[in-house]
Amino acid sequence: MRNLKDGSGLTLTELAQATAISKSSWERYLNGKQFPPRHAVQALCKAVHETEDELLTQWALADVAWSGRGHTTSAVSGSASSSSSDAGTSALDSPVRESPPATQPVSRTRRVLLAASAVIDQRPTTTAVAVFLLCGAMVVPAAVSYASRTTTSQPAARPPICQLRSCEGRNPRTTACEDPVTLASHTAADGTRLEIRLSPGCRAGWIRVSPTHPGFRIEITGPDARAQSVDETAWSADDEVTTTMIAAPHPTDLRACYYPSLGSPGRECFDGGAASPK
Repeated sequence: MRNLKDGSGLTLTELAQATAISKSSWERYLNGKQFPPRHAVQALCKAVHETEDELLTQWALADVAWSGRGHTTSAVSGSASSSSSDAGTSALDSPVRESPPATQPVSRTRRVLLAASAVIDQRPTTTAVAVFLLCGAMVVPAAVSYASRTTTSQPAARPPICQLRSCEGRNPRTTACEDPVTLASHTAADGTRLEIRLSPGCRAGWIRVSPTHPGFRIEITGPDARAQSVDETAWSADDEVTTTMIAAPHPTDLRACYYPSLGSPGRECFDGGAASPK
């Protein structure tokens, strides 16, 4: 994923705007601080105009290793191989017993084993090739089946850490609400970029801002929900500012307002379902 991003020439800010995933989340994914979700891989491929099949295959294998499911499978396989090896060694080390006396009946299984032993003594090379081919015919389909299940399996969806009112006042960057979409966006007169963001899984929204100067205020409101706001007096280039989350049972009713200056009147507002600012 890091190679795709670097090869595209996109900055983290540009990648965040193109994928609707925050810049801080991309920083964690690309630097290996957090395992990326499947939708982030798909969004990256779409942003850099690359097909997603190969990268999703690599992601699925990495997910198995990350979650520990691959270790369990390896342990089981290793145990089975060890048991088979021990059984084979035991069979080779066992001494060949003499034929029973004529007075004792010879079982059918023993007669088959004696006949097989005679064939092996007469044609050892042919027998070895036949055993090798038989083992290959048994192992290859099993390996193909396992690889197919590994590459096509979907990771279990994580439950949201909060929903509706229980999300209010929480930082969207530190929750498991990692399925955000942009409901509406607006560029203010001073060039500040604002977006109303929504997590469908958590059913909560917030404002994300790419500011051009310090000393501004943002506020998000909704029916029957407590307003969430930020007064930003310290700011540095390329920083993103977000409000805390607000319950969004009806996302189109969310309303965002931008106050360019804390000391002067005037604001710019727009709604979650509006095509243009009001």
